[in-house]
This record gives sequence, structure tokens and C-alpha cells, in this order.
Amino acid sequence: MRYINIWQYHFQNKSYIWVMKKLILLLLFVPLLSLGQQQNYPYKWPMYNDTNVNLEVEDPSFEINDGPLIMFDSTHKNFFIQSHLIKPLVDLLLNDGYRVSFLDKEFSKSSLSQAKVLVVITALPFDFATENSAADKNTFSENELNELQNWVNNGGSLLAFSEHAPFDQAINPLLRKFDIESSIGTTVDTINYESKYGPGMIKFENKNLNTNHPIVNGKYKVEKLVSFGGSALSGSKYENILKLDESSFNVKHSTGLGPEGKGNSQGLAGMYGSGKIAAFGDSNGFTAMVFNMDDGTKMYAGMNTVGYDWKNFVLNTFRWLTNYSEE
Repeated sequence: MRYINIWQYHFQNKSYIWVMKKLILLLLFVPLLSLGQQQNYPYKWPMYNDTNVNLEVEDPSFEINDGPLIMFDSTHKNFFIQSHLIKPLVDLLLNDGYRVSFLDKEFSKSSLSQAKVLVVITALPFDFATENSAADKNTFSENELNELQNWVNNGGSLLAFSEHAPFDQAINPLLRKFDIESSIGTTVDTINYESKYGPGMIKFENKNLNTNHPIVNGKYKVEKLVSFGGSALSGSKYENILKLDESSFNVKHSTGLGPEGKGNSQGLAGMYGSGKIAAFGDSNGFTAMVFNMDDGTKMYAGMNTVGYDWKNFVLNTFRWLTNYSEE
């Protein structure tokens, strides 16, 4: 297996290194902070929501509060839920007319019965950064994974995210239920990347975007995306909508995990029984985060990243998952 240290690709990029150093320090010192600052959980992170991002929807899919129910899993130590970094996505969905709720119970036929889409994002068996590895821990019980599988098979829609380690370890048992596998570590691309930030920020455009799929060629124009690290996925039963080139590969994450496995995608979508699945190797495109840099500049990640079409991609994703029709 090919191995290379991610720092070799980013040593000239101050902004990327700054972010990684901040997160590494966080991993080292959060165990000391968490005991006394549990109530301040959202304020420990070097990133925060962009309050200036445009989340308006000019032509909403549904009347306000009249659309299908989008349910967010909040039972499994979901970092973006706990840290409130999920708020821009929730606001966008509400503006598009969807109803939103948060599930604080295990997956079951009863708990999922009202949902059209279940979103499982940044799930872990422990609070983020309090431990490095999820390899020997169960994020989901086998029973609830079976219940989720049955729910999708019978018509539910699942939106699931892998990420960099240890999120990739935590989500793999769920993804495997649907014949998808995530690599472990962090995925980089030495050719298709955003030059401002380095090979960890992978670009998807032209042949790397599947323009035949409604998530890409839907109502809202999607011509260019950039991912912010994360993992690589493989799942031959699904359409590859965010295609990774041969120039991409998996490297060791700052937690010391990986590299394990190699995928050909950061976005898969397709049918599972009577239901639908969309799985992504990086979750940041569905957020709108800001990092304050040491030089006084700001780094934007997600729907607020200028020049990329994440907001449109997100809107198209939920329209596809909810079987929205213009007719």
C-alpha cells in the first residue's frame, strides 16, 4: 500500500498547517478540558458558523414547514450536532420548506417512522477529540443497524457521511450494511486540488463530477466543488457522483490512524431496495464554517466557500432524496 506523510504535501501551505496544528493541539488537550467545560462544548473549537452566509432559497421546493421531514441523528455523539456546526444546513432546509427534527433515540421502526430522510453525520462512540480511535468501540448497536437497513429497504432515504479518522472508523459498520466501505485516515489528491490550500482540499469538476446524476444536474447548477479532507468511499452498487482520480490516495491522519483502504469516490448515490442512499466521504461541504487565521485572514469551508457550488449541491441532494418532482 502506498504511504506518504500528509505533511510532505502541506509544508508550504501556512493556512492548512495552521488548521491542522490547531486540531492536533485540540486532540492533545481536550481530555484535560472536557471534564470542566462540558457545557462550553461549542466554544472549544477553532471553527465557527459563518453568520453572513447566504442561505436564502429563491424558489423553495415546498411551502414553509410543509415539506418532508428531515431527521438528524443526534444519539451518537454527533460532533456537528453537539457543536452547533449543523445550524447552517438546518437553516437552509427550513428555508427550502422542509421540516426538521433531531432523533435522540436509537434507530428503530418506530423512531424512524415519521422521517423521509435520516441524516447521520459525524457520529462517534465518544465526544470528538476525547479519544483518538473508534476501532474497538461500537457507535451503533447491531439491532439499530438492522432496523435502519430495513427502514431504507422499505422506502426511507439515508444521507450518511464518513470523514477523516476517527469518524471513518465509527461510520464503517453502518456503511457496510449498505455495501459501502470507507477508507481510514485522510484522503488527498496530488493533482486535483485547490492550490490555495493544498492536496487535502480535493477539487471536483468536469470529468470528476457525474453530470448524469440529478444531484449534480438538478434544478441548481453544480459545476465545481471542493472537499475538505475526509475519506474515500467504495461501493460498486451505486453511482459515483464525486469521482476520485488515480492521483488520490489515503494517508495517515494526525490522530495516528491509517492509512487503511482506498476508494474511488467521495460521493455515492443510488437505490437500496425501495429506498435511497447518498453517502459522502467529507461532511464539510454541508456546513458553512469560518476559521480565523493567524495572519488575520479567514478560511471558509462549506456552503460559504466562494467559487464552489456546495449550496446548490446540498439543495439538489435533498430534492433527490425526497423524490421531489417539478410536476
